Amino acid sequence: MTTTLTQTNLKSLLAKLDQGPFISLYLPIEQTRQSTKNRLVLKQLQKSAAEQFTANYPALDWEKFDRQLDQLPDDLLAADSDLPQSFGVIVSATQQVVLPLKIDVEPQVNVADWPNLLPYIGTQQLAVNFDLLTLNQDSFVLFEVSEGEVHELELPGDAPTNLQKALGTELSGGETNFRSFTNGQSGGVGVHGHNTLDAEKEIDHRNYYQAVADYLNGLIAERKRAVILFALPENQSLFRQINKNPYVSEQLSIQKSPLNLSLTQMKSEIAPLQKQWQAGLVAILQDRYDAARSQQLALSDRTEILEAARMGRIDTLLINRSEVLTAPSDWLLELSDQVLQYQGRVRILPEDDYPATEPVVAIARY
Repeated sequence: MTTTLTQTNLKSLLAKLDQGPFISLYLPIEQTRQSTKNRLVLKQLQKSAAEQFTANYPALDWEKFDRQLDQLPDDLLAADSDLPQSFGVIVSATQQVVLPLKIDVEPQVNVADWPNLLPYIGTQQLAVNFDLLTLNQDSFVLFEVSEGEVHELELPGDAPTNLQKALGTELSGGETNFRSFTNGQSGGVGVHGHNTLDAEKEIDHRNYYQAVADYLNGLIAERKRAVILFALPENQSLFRQINKNPYVSEQLSIQKSPLNLSLTQMKSEIAPLQKQWQAGLVAILQDRYDAARSQQLALSDRTEILEAARMGRIDTLLINRSEVLTAPSDWLLELSDQVLQYQGRVRILPEDDYPATEPVVAIARY
């Protein structure tokens, strides 16, 4: 049975898989369909898998796995499907899970009792997913940003997407009083404003942002995604005074006008956020690891870490990226999968950002 997963919780992925051994392979995809490179790489990975399987599991039937691998070129490279940048494939005796990836990976194959999810984890960490609130003085649009793709969210008709919809008859700007008067010789109409025009606009501006904040609080709570603000500095300042939702990022923002931008232009504005996002995550992990060391919750002994993982005690597993550049050990595969099964987190860090001297460390829950 073949399952294709576009986005998944890693614990859910592990739950879908049956007993090992597992063949885990990853390969970048040549986008030209006429190219034979993809099929050649798959054939080479299949040959390597056969050699590893025969060496590690001489008593088991290779044919069950080989038949599934024979079908991979047709399954992955179907003429009517869009090709991702890379594929990950996890194969057991009865199952095949396909993971389309939006990032390049090195060709690799691993045969072990545990699936190798580490390349998949590494690519998922690079995916910056958030909601983007493009805010003007009198309107807003909410976008979903997932793995670099930007899509406008369709909101209900009663959403306060513009000033008129939000405030209606409560608009202050332009509101005037008309009073009849007579000077004894002729009649006329005098016009008197409640406030100056600038003051009225400021009232409407603040009231509109209050309506937007009130509406978004419920929506943001449902979506549970970080929200990044895209607005002029003065609009950001006012909105942040009014809105105190913790999902709205304080560190990341785009301080420009989003008016009349195409999706392509918006992607260009979003691109720098990825490095800022990753730098922020690294700083948080380094602080958490330092705190864990001071609280004696940092583990570095291999036996102790694996035992803690099997008991569900690991909150976060930190791996130096150098450990996954070659085929990972069975110990590391079991360790990472055990952590995920107990809803822990696995983070793979570049050597320059890695906070420890040992190549694999963990932050324990208790």
